[in-house]
Amino acid sequence: MYKEKLLILIKGIAPRYLLVLYIVLVLALGMALSSAVLYPQEVRIRDLENKLRSEQQKVAAVENFILTHPNTEQYLAEMQQSQAKTELLLPGLLDVSKFIAQVEKNARDSGVKLLNVKPAVSVDRAGYREMPVELSVEGSFFGIMAFMKRMEDGERFSLPTAFLIQPKTNSLVARLNLQIFAYGTPPRSAPAPAPAPAPVIPPIVPPVVPATQ
Repeated sequence: MYKEKLLILIKGIAPRYLLVLYIVLVLALGMALSSAVLYPQEVRIRDLENKLRSEQQKVAAVENFILTHPNTEQYLAEMQQSQAKTELLLPGLLDVSKFIAQVEKNARDSGVKLLNVKPAVSVDRAGYREMPVELSVEGSFFGIMAFMKRMEDGERFSLPTAFLIQPKTNSLVARLNLQIFAYGTPPRSAPAPAPAPAPVIPPIVPPVVPATQ
């Protein structure tokens, strides 16, 4: 029924219109097939282009590194020396005894007398620790200045916070307040568990003896 109506309708259309309709259907079918086949390929090509661009950037970075540092072994040795120096400037532990030994050496090399070294309680900061230290030395003005210079240029980084010089017979006494630092913070110990509650012992109730008549 519907097929006969469709044939009658087609016979009623002029041949030139049928040709145009056929061409339109062929083009639409071709575009649909092209989109179904070519679009995934275009997506794949774009992904490959992005990956190629990323790899080219990595290769360029390696080439620039090689051009900048032709002697790789020497560069690695310099990096290791720089890392070791950084660890001395800001160690992972405060190690006060090692710092005091360095202070004593600086005092001897500067020709001054070390009178006092008084560390205080360390304080935890965001990612590091700091400890105030008070030093007292006695000597000439130039000796004290040399001692200050050695402390400033020492292997261990220290930050001066206060400095006071007082005269003494034939010499000067200098008091220096500074802070030393350590990278990182110590792990916090877990809190002790709460003690178990004491067992509750019920009171002993004596038996009731009936009264005799």
